[in-house]
Amino acid sequence: MSKIEVTAPVRIDISGGWPDSDPYRKDFGGVVLNAAINCRVSAIFDGDNLTTSMEGIPKNSGLGTSGAIRSAYLAASNPSLLSNRMDLIRRVHLFENGVLNHRAGFQDQAAAIYGGVNFFEFMSNGAIRRIEIPKQSADKLEKNLVLVYTGQTHLSANIHDLVFGPENYERTIPLLDEMKLLTQRMKTSLLETDEFDPALIQKTWDLQRRLHPSIETDCMKDLQEKFRSYYSAFRATGAGGGGCVLFYTEDPDTRSYLLAGLTELESKGTYPELRVIPFKFEYEGIKIN
Repeated sequence: MSKIEVTAPVRIDISGGWPDSDPYRKDFGGVVLNAAINCRVSAIFDGDNLTTSMEGIPKNSGLGTSGAIRSAYLAASNPSLLSNRMDLIRRVHLFENGVLNHRAGFQDQAAAIYGGVNFFEFMSNGAIRRIEIPKQSADKLEKNLVLVYTGQTHLSANIHDLVFGPENYERTIPLLDEMKLLTQRMKTSLLETDEFDPALIQKTWDLQRRLHPSIETDCMKDLQEKFRSYYSAFRATGAGGGGCVLFYTEDPDTRSYLLAGLTELESKGTYPELRVIPFKFEYEGIKIN
């Protein structure tokens, strides 16, 4: 077999991604609003050898790298899977949860496989519905987001185990119900209005951090306190508990102050691994190079 290289983008989730995960998704159906970004992972299948690369993306960043890599992995080992992208989303979920025993939702591979900015509905019967957000609407969102790696790695499967553990799951259901409604309102805000309401992001974060105390780290609390006057909304990407965070800031001058403050934190060694990750939304999903 000749060498096959497959690449796929990672993502940021604009809404809380939690409702896309089992057992909630299986019990009630889940939704997510996310965006692929122009940081790509790769898998190269050369005979019996398979190699993967994250191309400088921080490890355990909360950007959905595991789902993106596993999507590329499966497609590199069997390119025919790319002919049915919805089915590939389900196959990656089965591979992660059933084969690797790595608890994860659907959103990471969905963003990696399709690219772009999308509202995904993951139904309890296994069906998946995708509504693409037009680029014109997404551009307004993109220009106001600042993506920051905290320097603190996390393992999303561990946090999922805590949130969905038998002693906690029943308590989280009303929070996830509300998060799902907020996600649907975000979709409407992008599709049917001229301006996106950043309060929806902040409300999602307020719900997300209530799922479990481990989701909001001391670093996240510090960043919110230091820069409170420079952003309209804040949230952790992915499961939280480390990884990346998003700031939403609409005013260009305020954005400049925020970026300068983040750079100062890094230079002073307060959070030596902290860094801003420049990005653009990526409209090309998984592909064979």
